[in-house]
Amino acid sequence: MGAYVLRFLFWRVLALIALIGGASMLAWFLDGGPGRLLRGHGDPTPHLDPGAAARTAGDATAVLWRWHPDGGPAVVRPLLALSVAAATMILLGRATARSRRRYVRLTVEPYRGDHAEAAGLVRMFEALHKRLQRRWWRRLLTGQPSLSLEVHHGGGAAEYSAWLAVSCPSGLEAAVEAALRVAYPSVRLHAGATSGFVAPAVVRLKKRAEFVMRSRAVDRFEQDGDPPINRLLTIMDAGGQRACVQLALTPAPAAFESIARHALRRREERQAHRRRERLISGSSIVEQAELRGALELQHRSFFFLDLRVIAPSLGACQLISSELRAQPAENRLVERGTAVRHGLLRLYSRRILRGEGNPLAPSRRGVFATTELASLWQVPSIDYLTVPFARSAVPLAPAPPAILRPRAGGTLRDAHGPVSIAVEQRRQNTAVPGTVEQGKSSYLVATVAEDVRRERCAVIVLDPKGDAAEAALSVVPVGRGCTLLDFSHPTCGFNPLAVDAPADVIADYVVAALKNLFTDDGVILGL
Repeated sequence: MGAYVLRFLFWRVLALIALIGGASMLAWFLDGGPGRLLRGHGDPTPHLDPGAAARTAGDATAVLWRWHPDGGPAVVRPLLALSVAAATMILLGRATARSRRRYVRLTVEPYRGDHAEAAGLVRMFEALHKRLQRRWWRRLLTGQPSLSLEVHHGGGAAEYSAWLAVSCPSGLEAAVEAALRVAYPSVRLHAGATSGFVAPAVVRLKKRAEFVMRSRAVDRFEQDGDPPINRLLTIMDAGGQRACVQLALTPAPAAFESIARHALRRREERQAHRRRERLISGSSIVEQAELRGALELQHRSFFFLDLRVIAPSLGACQLISSELRAQPAENRLVERGTAVRHGLLRLYSRRILRGEGNPLAPSRRGVFATTELASLWQVPSIDYLTVPFARSAVPLAPAPPAILRPRAGGTLRDAHGPVSIAVEQRRQNTAVPGTVEQGKSSYLVATVAEDVRRERCAVIVLDPKGDAAEAALSVVPVGRGCTLLDFSHPTCGFNPLAVDAPADVIADYVVAALKNLFTDDGVILGL
């Protein structure tokens, strides 16, 4: 695979050299270079010797590299110096842009009923690739931002033992959340994720062979039953320590799709050549399976992946990475140590803290297609209960398009903003059923807050318990009149039964008063 990448870079560099050479020759012609060659570059008078002119013209390349007799430089040297200066400026600009780039770590909170199929996970990673990918000229000048998908285990120090997180460039939070909802419609991203974790030990995982060989693709039937992350969380919990699996993703250029197709054709040609040399008719079953696996990577988006396992000790990292390496595939994952780069130089501390990919992209064994990434990061299955996992109990329920959406305030909020009930429909009855602590009183207070802001609207709240009345009283704006009747603590009125008289006399007078209030067909109250 390295030969393909080198050949690809060779032709690009050759095109750049040809462009510089063409510009140099054009400048040489415009500067009177052919005339100087025919006259002899050291003599201002013209020479009529054809042999000397031919010899001088044959050495035109050497002349371009020499210095003119008048002390002026040749044409190629300034262009090369300009090219080196431009390359240096580009590298410095990329390094500056990388250091100034800000990343935000967010907690991923899926709904407890969210379930994604294999095709949905692939579409999610395709959407993440398109959200992050930059145009080639912006990538050349300022670099390519990366994204990190993480699986955390708190080691028993948190309320939930396991949770998911994402680290993305600041300003792309909404775009990343929309991409995750391609597979999990009710997922939410919350700020305040743990970002201060240290990296005592780091183990990296890469492919054993060239990237066109498939490592592991999620299977539809396996995804329905037992996704790989279930086993990953189980082995992380078995260590009993705080750990993290980090997938630092950097979108690869679109040219890698062409490189993958070329590599697949070369692999097919090599296999056919070996069969012809050995006089074998037909390919083996193993070769067919490998080619089918490589075919699944075609016409897909690619990421440069830096797969990291972070734990307090090297043994804990190797224990967790053993589960990632245990997944069978044509191209297995192998461990790559970081004893020098992290243990001695501490290069990975800042990258892991930011969730950022490596500055030098792994172009041979660290390239993964979206079908392969779907097996490395997903939400655990609905029935997974081995490790406590953070989930949301309420799904996202967008209101219908005909709902009223005020600019400010609103009764409730959905995924798209505040919603309310139109004034014409508020005169009708509204029923809000629900169990205890489900938000019925909160909804009542929200409707009161919205009504008291309207002029010439009388709001009457009847609350048998008193909690909702006190909450409704707190949302009344200043300057709005309000009357509170608390029947549990009356401040006026009288008690007819407390009159200083015999009991039968009090009863007769009370019954007589009630008869005067109601007719014979009315309500009769017995005391």
